[in-house]
Amino acid sequence: MALEKTITVLADHKGMTTPRVSGDEYFVDAVADISKVVAAGSVIPASDFGLSTITAAMITGHDNANAVQPQIECSATGDYESATSIALMFTALDGTNATLANDANGGSVRLRVYGNL
Repeated sequence: MALEKTITVLADHKGMTTPRVSGDEYFVDAVADISKVVAAGSVIPASDFGLSTITAAMITGHDNANAVQPQIECSATGDYESATSIALMFTALDGTNATLANDANGGSVRLRVYGNL
């Protein structure tokens, strides 16, 4: 099943929605509206954020309207899905603490993503 999502890059205090520089990297603030969750991880490519690679990503907020907890998947060594994508996983807060399967609504997740153009 394909991931269904909408990415909205948020404007900074000057109204800019393009990646901004932070030291040697660029960063973007965005909202990922995940309308259908993929059990293996909802993969979002760097290009959705205007970047070519991703070096760091963090969740800076979520709506939690659907009683789920989002997290950015990483391996035991700290690697993301790939150098060019991240994967969002969603845990049900219904007492089972199960990873959500296909067709569940993940809601909106606010992200800050660092990388290169």
